[in-house]
Amino acid sequence: MLKKLFICALSFFIMPYIIYAQYISPQAISSGGTYSAKKNTSLSYTGGLTFSGSLSSGNTLLTQGFQQSYTQLPVIGHCISPSRKNIPYVSFKVYGTTKSTGLTNQAGQFNLVLPTLFNNAIKPSKNNETNKANGVTALDIALVQSHVLGKSILSSPFKIIAADVNGDNKVTALDIVYIKRLILGIDTTFTNTSTSEKRLWAFVDSSYKFVDSTNPFPIKDSISYAGLSIGKINQTFVGCKLGDVNWDWNPTLSKPYNNPVNAVEFSYEPVQYTSDGSTVSNEIRIPIKVKNFKDLLGMQFTISFDASVLNWQGLGNNPLGLETGTTHANEGSVSFIWVDAKNEIKTLEDGSVLFELVFKRTGKEAIGNTLTLDGSIAAIAAYDKDYNLYGIVMKPSLINITDIAKETWVAAPNPVTDGMIRVQMNLKDKKTIVFRLSDNAGRVLLVKQVEGVKGSNNINLNKGNIPSGTYFLQAAGIEGIKQLIIEN
Repeated sequence: MLKKLFICALSFFIMPYIIYAQYISPQAISSGGTYSAKKNTSLSYTGGLTFSGSLSSGNTLLTQGFQQSYTQLPVIGHCISPSRKNIPYVSFKVYGTTKSTGLTNQAGQFNLVLPTLFNNAIKPSKNNETNKANGVTALDIALVQSHVLGKSILSSPFKIIAADVNGDNKVTALDIVYIKRLILGIDTTFTNTSTSEKRLWAFVDSSYKFVDSTNPFPIKDSISYAGLSIGKINQTFVGCKLGDVNWDWNPTLSKPYNNPVNAVEFSYEPVQYTSDGSTVSNEIRIPIKVKNFKDLLGMQFTISFDASVLNWQGLGNNPLGLETGTTHANEGSVSFIWVDAKNEIKTLEDGSVLFELVFKRTGKEAIGNTLTLDGSIAAIAAYDKDYNLYGIVMKPSLINITDIAKETWVAAPNPVTDGMIRVQMNLKDKKTIVFRLSDNAGRVLLVKQVEGVKGSNNINLNKGNIPSGTYFLQAAGIEGIKQLIIEN
């Protein structure tokens, strides 16, 4: 009986220490160790006074020796645009001791798991959009150009980050070149010049405070975690679609709305194949005329044609300097973009030739062949001085083999702002043309004689010191008088 009492008393004193000992985490004085993880398998060991190793795979855990334990904690967050739109399917990489990846869902949310006791960082990236130029238009070029020219500085650090498409931590004319190439379909992504990374987005830790909002570089594009002790929530990244500085990227609407109200109109007459009376020339020139081209800042579009009949050669008369993307010309599509190099507003008289398409015949003829305007490469969009969006429509004619039926001419652009009056004319035969520019009082201020050739002619008249005002241009030998506005 006394023996039983003694055992009970001893248990009374010893048990608390046993219970207390269960709450003491095992520790090792460590001189070395590591941890690595891949998919569902991890391996860790601690070396020091006592070696410890652990291998886990799925639901199986094998431990050898005395191990210093660790846990995994969640890191939960969100990717949004500067206008607070969710950014779906953003890729994540985990750097540091742990190497893994993740992906946001359609709502832009991510849920990563990181181990405690180790230093790691997460970094987002995105280059997987179907429409690469979603949100990137001629208007963005005008806005970036205005920033580079110092006319109107971009109003947000996120807009400046979006403008730096080549990742050299500054916004220059080179960025404009790359933005144009993306819109024209020449390139399908941007390349970060410092890392060679292919990307369409740049991401910034939303908690980062810009030291200088007018010069936000370098940006904080990752979040670091040193020995997590608790899970992290509300980890937010702001994503900037590169090239989109007016924030009209839309995950549900990938192209600008083609507003038909007051749309800019393109038209062309039956193709004017030149002929010497016996043989039809292989070269085809198609002047594209415009209507409603008023106070415009920029435009973009794609023209498609039957590549089995027409072989793309380039642009002829091109007074505004439209740029083209010909990556898909062999397939029958050419993309176009125009933004005035000085961000000056342009108005063209109805019926003016905006540009001239030049083709060669392939030898195969197609009845009823036409040109079509579409957004298959560069989306259809025109922007006026107030950044309003307009559509562009084509009024096509049949492409038939005919001789030049009539003589036409037009002076464009109008108003004249760079000192050069540009005239495009089609002549039935070779002839001498005398141009006369007169003022409202009938005084002749400029006379120039040129030798016109049969077919298309592009003629430049230097206005010299003629002051700003309204004038009238005649071309002796061709009907019509053109009213010109000269702006100095």
